This record gives sequence, structure tokens and C-alpha cells, in this order.
Amino acid sequence: MKKIKSIITLSILIAFVGNYGCDSMEDNFKQYLEEYNYSGKIDSLRVYPGYERVILAWDNPKDQKSKSIRVVYGSDSTVISFDTLVDSISIEGLTAGTGYEFIVYTMDAHNNLSVPTYITAFPISQAFVESLTPPMVVVQTIGPDQYMSIMGTSNVLMNFSGHVEYTVTGPDDFSLSDEIYLPELAGKPQVDIPVADLISLPFLPIGDYTFNIKVSVWPLQGNLVSVDEVWLSNTQTITVEPVKINLMTIPGTVSDQHNTGGGEGIQMLVDGNPNTKYLCGTQLTWMMWKMDREFIANTYEMTSANDAEGRDPKNWVVEGSNDGSNWTVLDQQSEVKFTARYQKKTFTFSNVTPYSHYRLRVTANNGASIFQLAEWTLFYDSNQ
Repeated sequence: MKKIKSIITLSILIAFVGNYGCDSMEDNFKQYLEEYNYSGKIDSLRVYPGYERVILAWDNPKDQKSKSIRVVYGSDSTVISFDTLVDSISIEGLTAGTGYEFIVYTMDAHNNLSVPTYITAFPISQAFVESLTPPMVVVQTIGPDQYMSIMGTSNVLMNFSGHVEYTVTGPDDFSLSDEIYLPELAGKPQVDIPVADLISLPFLPIGDYTFNIKVSVWPLQGNLVSVDEVWLSNTQTITVEPVKINLMTIPGTVSDQHNTGGGEGIQMLVDGNPNTKYLCGTQLTWMMWKMDREFIANTYEMTSANDAEGRDPKNWVVEGSNDGSNWTVLDQQSEVKFTARYQKKTFTFSNVTPYSHYRLRVTANNGASIFQLAEWTLFYDSNQ
């Protein structure tokens, strides 16, 4: 009987100890898991190179343990810590032209670190900036306009930002300085600025000009564009050559007093072919060139037609207008004689005012009852 009691007592004791041990181990395991749980890892770490700096940005985790940020970088393992969950930082003073490795952690309330996230970045160094080829300036005529063209503003190493600063000096104490912003031309490899936007005349007077130009660009590191602009400078001396612009190449329309059409109508006057002509059934008439824009004229050419010199113009007036109603006399000629067929005569006059309408008003021909003229061409000539 005593033996049976002993066995029962031992069984009860074993059961009690066993239950207590399992509960205690489970509690310890839970405590272990909670104590060593990491704070959340940042996501989508990104880098934006700048001039001797980089900007890092990332997405912070949504867990409750993450409280602050630590960044480690460089060969000396420089540490930067933040008391809050910032999601972007700018790191300055990175002068090396080689890559930096950046490690970003979150930290919990006890400064325990999360799993790290790595990225390598290449800041824009001074040596890299000095290796960039500064843009060059040319003065060129494109169509009817003269441009200060800045060549090489963008390439595989840089993008034009839109900012230009310049100083131009030239003959007769010519001097011009300005700062302009052309956001619509950002990223373009060539920037064409109309001279008419810079000065009151559409063309620079003939002579030698010195251009001191500064252009702001964003350097490129691979496919990454710098967040910082840098300025590139260049100085050039350029000889501006004479220009002669045919106003009849500017979009516009030609008309005459009598709305003359047909094979020898008013359109033949400006077709550039001296073998065709404008023939009017009356002795006197006017002819008008109306452009889609205003432009200065100071020279014109007239070419006699193929027959009957009595039909040639003898007396006339050239006028300018910007509304087609109010006219300013620009040139007046009388007793002009064309001594041969297809003869071209050139006439010049002083004018610095741009007009959209120009009119050739004939007040007398050489005696015939009808009028003819092969060509009438207006020009701007910077030599005048």
C-alpha cells in the first residue's frame, strides 16, 4: 500500500514540474522574440548628385519601433544621426571625384540599428566641372533674322539650365549686358537668341565684338542629372559681317491698286524672275508688299520689263506703314530712265523704323497708256 502511494505522489510531482517548465520556457521564448526584434528597414533609397554634395531620399517603414535615422558614409565611416524619421538629407563637402558608399539605418528607442540599406553616389567635383567644355558664341543670320547663337549648351556631360549672363562690347563704344532666363530652351544643345531681342536694331552693326558669356548647366553623372547648377564661362572676339535681307522672302502678300491678276498679274512682281512681269492696264498704279511681321527696309531694287520702255516707271514714291492707312514717305525718285530691258537699278534710303507694309506708288511712267515692271525687291542692308 505504501508503494502505491509513493508512485502516485511521484506522478503528481512530475506532472506539476512538467507543466511549470513548459510555461516558463514559452514565456522566455516570447521575451526573447520581443527583445531582439529589429526596427524597420528603409525602402527605395535614392541618390541625387549635386556640386560637392549629394541628396539622399528614401521611404521610411510604417512599424512602431523605428524612431530615428542614422547615416554612415565615407572611408572614415562618418556618422550622421537624426532624432526623427527624416526621409531626405543633403550631405555637403564631398570633394572627391570617386564614389561614396552611404549606409542608412533606422533606430529604435534604444538606438538599436535596423538592417542596413546601401547605395553608392558620385558627387559633382570641381575637377569634373573644370573638365566641361564651355559653350561658344557665334553671330549668324537664320532666315531674315540675326542671332547670337550659343553652341554646345548641352551634351552627354551636361544639360543647359536656361540661365545666360553676357556682356558684349563693340565698335563705337557699343556695350550691352544682361541676364536672361530661357526655361523653354533648357536641355537644348544650341540656343539661338534673336539680336532684335537684345538691342533696338535687328542686326549688330558691322565690326568686331567681344562676348563675355556665362551659361548655367546641370552636370550629368551617367543618367543622373545634378541638383545643382554650375556656371561655365567663355570669352570670344567675333567679327560681325554685313547682312542683306530680302524682305520678299519674309511671309507676306503682294497686291496692287487694281487687283491685277492673270499671267502678268501682280504676283509676277515678286516671283524673283526678271523674265516675267507685272503689267497694269492703266498708266498709274501702286504696288504693296504686306508682311506678317514688321521689318526695316532701307534698300530696294527695280528691274525693267521686256518691252516698250514707255511703260517703265519714271517718277515714284516708296512709303511705309504699320496699319495700311497711315503712310510715311521713305524715298522719292523722279525722271528715272531705264536704258535697257531687264536692267536692274538699286536705290537706298535712310530708315531705322520697321514697317509691316511697304508701298511703291508710281506717279508717272514714260508716256505709255499702260504700266509694266519685272521685279520690285525690298532689302535690309546693314551696310547702309
